Amino acid sequence: MTTSTSKGTTAQSIDDAKKTRRKRRGLRLGLGFGIPGALIVAVAAVSSVVLIAPGVSAAGTTVGWHTADLAAEAVSEQLAASDITITSDDGSVTLTGADLGVSVDAASVASAAHDARPLWNVTTWNSGPVPVTIKVDEDTALSALREAAPEIFTMPENASIAFDSEAIAYTVVDAVAGTGLDFDAFAADLSSVLSSDSHSNSDDIAVTATFNDVEPAITTTSAQHEAETLNTMLASAGFYIGDSKVVGVKPATVASWLTVENVDDAVHVYADQAAIEEVVAGLPEKVNRPAVDEKVVTNSAGTHLRTIQEGQDGWKLDSTDGVAAAYAEQLASGNSVYQLDVTTDESETIELFRKVEVDKSAGQVIMYENDKVVSTFPVAIGKPGTPTDEGHFTVYAQLTIQDMGCVPGYDYCTEDVPWISYFNGDQGFHGTYWHHNFGAGAMMSHGCVNMTIEAAKQMYYFAQVGTEVWVHA
Repeated sequence: MTTSTSKGTTAQSIDDAKKTRRKRRGLRLGLGFGIPGALIVAVAAVSSVVLIAPGVSAAGTTVGWHTADLAAEAVSEQLAASDITITSDDGSVTLTGADLGVSVDAASVASAAHDARPLWNVTTWNSGPVPVTIKVDEDTALSALREAAPEIFTMPENASIAFDSEAIAYTVVDAVAGTGLDFDAFAADLSSVLSSDSHSNSDDIAVTATFNDVEPAITTTSAQHEAETLNTMLASAGFYIGDSKVVGVKPATVASWLTVENVDDAVHVYADQAAIEEVVAGLPEKVNRPAVDEKVVTNSAGTHLRTIQEGQDGWKLDSTDGVAAAYAEQLASGNSVYQLDVTTDESETIELFRKVEVDKSAGQVIMYENDKVVSTFPVAIGKPGTPTDEGHFTVYAQLTIQDMGCVPGYDYCTEDVPWISYFNGDQGFHGTYWHHNFGAGAMMSHGCVNMTIEAAKQMYYFAQVGTEVWVHA
């Protein structure tokens, strides 16, 4: 009985154990999935659509089993934190992606990775890196490189402008180019490295540097252009009325008013208003003037024979208020020609109709201006054998001095005859130093009208070429 009891007990125990295992299996199944089988299949299907395939990387970051949004975030963070070593013959420098201003369109990269390599497409599993295009912020990168390796990445030096007091001109101190990365090549190399299998998931990136010159903001050429503008200003500086420079300013004085310096990578010009004010205060004395009428000699037809007095308008500078400030502003902008605001008194043109009469009987010459007698002088006329011709003539040539005769065909030679005004062939008015016989009945010449030297000089300036001469008995 004992044995049978034992067997009965054993059989019961086996049944109980089987029941327990079935319960535990059911428990394990419940704990392992927690949801109905159909739902589990549905979740797996959705995951295969929204997730990127395993074994895929972007910009050195593993993005497998990531959604596009999570992948984009991971790529940006990893790229910013990655150490990038830039090597050259002169050495190497290591900075983070954030230090170098390195970036990528992470959202587009992640979206492209998801679209081309989804989890459900097993043929894209373990397909490695997706292509990326890296961008570099040049200012950020260059600033970081110069701080980290100043012996390799040098700063450019701006050109500058200085005034040469001996040459009285602005000259240029040449710019010096700096040394920096070829950023296009750097970005291309970085894109190639991060798109390769060797950097499918790496924090360390190495790129060989390609150097180029970094031009300063103010180049030698641009500074030379500014210097030329300044030198042009020095030459033309002054106060004008229309096209006339009525008060000039010496170049050295203008330069003393100006300060030329580099500010914020640009050439700036400043003018000293107080110094300009000292010159402006004296402008009225130099500018104000009365009008002067123009005087022209005419003949009876009104033809202008000669201008004997140039006309000029009168000017009055009513006020100098604000002139210094305005001129300082002009000079700073590159314009040294200041137009003054004046009241103008316009000049007039006065016509002087001049003619000359020779009265042989009276032995005198009479000068008329606008039909009024201005001068009368005694003269000597031609001898009976060489009379002075009568008629209406015009002055056609004038000489200050000439030898008369003194050539074959003439029976006389008189040297250094002064103040000659020819009106009829070889007959004319002239000064006489060899006799003093003038007046009625004086017949002393070979046909010319002899005058005292002073009277002949006055005739020379009175009777312009074209002046009418009437000779009568």
